[in-house]
Amino acid sequence: MRKWRRGALVSAMVMTLTGLSLAPAVAAPESDPLAPGDHVPLSVSPRACSGIPADRDPNVTKVVYQVGLDRNVSPKAMLAAFEAGWVESHMNNLNCGDKDSLGVFQQRPSQGWGTPEQIMNVSYAATQFFVQAQHNDPLHPEYTAGQLAQSVQRSCCPDRYDQAQAKAQSMLDEARGLVGGFKSFTGSPADFNGDGKDDIVAFTQGTLADAYVALSNGSSFGPGLKWHDFFAPGSETPLTGDFNGDGKDDIVTFTHGSLNDVYVALSNGSSFGPGLKWHDFFALSGEVPAVGDVNGDGLDDIVTFTRNSLADVYVALSNGSSFGASAKWQDYFGLGGEYPGVGDVNGDGKADIVTFTQGTLADAYVALSDGASFGPGVKWHDFFAPGGEQPRIGDFDGDGRADIATFTMNDAADVYVAISTGSSFAGTTVKWQDFFGLAGEFPYTGDFNGDGKDDAVTFTRGSLNDVFVGLSTGTGFVGGAKWHDFFGLNGEITL
Repeated sequence: MRKWRRGALVSAMVMTLTGLSLAPAVAAPESDPLAPGDHVPLSVSPRACSGIPADRDPNVTKVVYQVGLDRNVSPKAMLAAFEAGWVESHMNNLNCGDKDSLGVFQQRPSQGWGTPEQIMNVSYAATQFFVQAQHNDPLHPEYTAGQLAQSVQRSCCPDRYDQAQAKAQSMLDEARGLVGGFKSFTGSPADFNGDGKDDIVAFTQGTLADAYVALSNGSSFGPGLKWHDFFAPGSETPLTGDFNGDGKDDIVTFTHGSLNDVYVALSNGSSFGPGLKWHDFFALSGEVPAVGDVNGDGLDDIVTFTRNSLADVYVALSNGSSFGASAKWQDYFGLGGEYPGVGDVNGDGKADIVTFTQGTLADAYVALSDGASFGPGVKWHDFFAPGGEQPRIGDFDGDGRADIATFTMNDAADVYVAISTGSSFAGTTVKWQDFFGLAGEFPYTGDFNGDGKDDAVTFTRGSLNDVFVGLSTGTGFVGGAKWHDFFGLNGEITL
């Protein structure tokens, strides 16, 4: 009964964000891996633009990301698009540029990219970029994302794309949350061997779709070992939780797309078992899935936020071997552009839902679970996680109530926390760490030393692929010690 929403949502989003009707695409000549192109980035003496905006337009990044998802592009091609978009226009749909360059990728009508009207349609421009990138990528598997971008753009300054990797990755992470449904993460338990300490997992996705785990010993993570050889392929959304209640966290993936299936692989403490279908229609494309024990029976359940004009929230309860029928638990919560998540914020043993409005208002709303539905959305904080910051949910002071944290992900790399009182989040400018989670990294949370307080972790990715942990003291995250020196590569999902 809900199958109509995906097409309507994507179409409405593209029309709204571009402000232009879709024009017939004129694909780049696929016989020539370097055509069309040949232009100068706007950052180099633009002739027609007096300047370019200092930062990205989130509406543009959302459309580019959605087009990439719809085309099922590789992680490298997606990153290449964001690197190119940042170098060319700071991810803005510019109506000016060098010579006759236009739009987010500064494509030139005279070089075969399309008409000016077509190029100024962000969806069209992104499609043309990805068509060429998907053609070039298999021809040169050794290319970095920046080199792939250069093969499409044919810029005068090819090194600039790889140099923009950190900023591009940060925008890409933000776009995942803004688009919703695929990669919006606020926190989920990851104690895979049941020893009371959260571990880390990396999903390679793509065609290999391996799942690697590094177990925590309380002061570092052990070697990354393959626990599953085919789980969460392509652009599925993997998450973690204890779905059978045995004390060991398992993995779940939401396929989205045309099937909307949900698969679970149970942990035996040293590997994940086979992926089995636990639900055959849940979390449609564009929705944001999450995990939590919403009825307090000791089994983690699944939640999905539709994030469309209806803003419904659906739940499917776990019985230990499958998820039951999907039921609507809230009819207006977590609107499009917001960042929703799950956590037990009042400490009653039942997971509640939280949404961060972000932007300039930056409110945080909570709807409490009564075990059968979520109550009304109530504002618990009036300024938290503004703009494109990365919010997370966890019990950072160990009092049994989930709190909220935000990673600024800018040059300051600050981390702020607001503690739950059971009826609100207290604290607006309470800084728990002053240099953790840089732009391009992926921050997350978990109790990695087993002391009952959730800590902060960040995956650097890039060329180093380090993992740093800041342990919680209950009032701050201490330091930032390296717990692993090679885990969570570019394009992988790390939790």
